[in-house]
Amino acid sequence: MRFGVWYDLRNPSRWKRPYAELYRETLDQIAWAEAAGFESVQVSEHHVTDEGYLPSVFPFLAALAVRTTTIRLGSAVLLAPLHHPIRFAEDAALVDQLSGGRLELGLGLGYRRDEFRVLGVPRAERGTRTEELIEVARRAWTGEPFSHRGAHWSFEAVTVTPTPFQPGGPPLWLGGGTAKAAERAGRLGCHFMPDAYISVEHYATYRQALAEAGHDPADFQVALNPTVFVTEDPERSWAEIGEHLRYQYNRYREWFAAGGETPAA
Repeated sequence: MRFGVWYDLRNPSRWKRPYAELYRETLDQIAWAEAAGFESVQVSEHHVTDEGYLPSVFPFLAALAVRTTTIRLGSAVLLAPLHHPIRFAEDAALVDQLSGGRLELGLGLGYRRDEFRVLGVPRAERGTRTEELIEVARRAWTGEPFSHRGAHWSFEAVTVTPTPFQPGGPPLWLGGGTAKAAERAGRLGCHFMPDAYISVEHYATYRQALAEAGHDPADFQVALNPTVFVTEDPERSWAEIGEHLRYQYNRYREWFAAGGETPAA
């Protein structure tokens, strides 16, 4: 078992600080986490919020790449359907080179309607866009010319450089908390990054989908994202962090409630 840390860089008005200060201190804290032995750091993405939630995963990971030396760098998660696959492949390759091959990418379909509306992406297409982005990125990371004609993007005779430091590109993880998400991760040959406390049946669905797609399940990993706070005095610590955790969880509840139940294609 390995342990990592996760950041969303929220800066809500109740505790608002200068952004430059927040970013510098977060970089400092991640450098400390590396020295303390944490295996990975993950950052997540959201757009058009009123609290400064990190909107730009790759620039922040690039800053981490030059600030750290051993810790794995990742996204948990990057909102795949909101990205153009060529730009995604290029940005990922650059960060992977800067980090010496320490990049891993967790992808999610997204759910907040405001993000899809503002960025002009049909929310019902989030599943098919994510699958097509993975297909294009993997071909782009070969460094060889290729053409693509898909449901959402088409281009001819494209060559993408630089290629990633890691042969074949950074490891890909897919998030989600449903049986469909588990099946998609397995079918596409991705590691699985489910929501915490999902049904145990979904793990079996994932392993079965891997096998049916010709992959050896032993070659793939699962990562979970529970909130953990280590302390020798729970009451004192809850007095320090309780209000902040309630804020975070309540915002997510608001976003999920407003997300609706429209299936992902």
